[in-house]
Amino acid sequence: MEHLTRPWRLYGELAGRATRRELAGFDLTLLAALALAWHAPDLAAPWLGALDLRPEMARGGVLLAALGFVLLFGAAPGVAVHARRLHDAERSGWWLLLPIAAPLLLLPGTRGANRYGADPRRSERAAPVPAAESVPEPLRAAC
Repeated sequence: MEHLTRPWRLYGELAGRATRRELAGFDLTLLAALALAWHAPDLAAPWLGALDLRPEMARGGVLLAALGFVLLFGAAPGVAVHARRLHDAERSGWWLLLPIAAPLLLLPGTRGANRYGADPRRSERAAPVPAAESVPEPLRAAC
């Protein structure tokens, strides 16, 4: 579930790297939010009848407000996760301004650290084994 929530939590973080899985998770959640916003007029229909407006105007206003809300709050995390994804492919985030950047998002990322940060695919659950020099002397003697 981390790949679904991380882009929304790091909505303004342009530095670092993102995996393809994280990008796909963001795109799918944004698509689901847009689908829900598209059906907002149908969901709000019982309350729209109480307004003294033409039905098509009320439905259009609800649709515009719902889609605008999703796009407004999805823009910053969208730009950030796409820029971090380009960083993983060893490209600058400025590539997003070019129409040819979409295929670059699908490229596999570089293995290990690059100039944009550590490898995001490295498992954080598996802690690295400490070197013998980093183990305190009393613990080394007990082994």
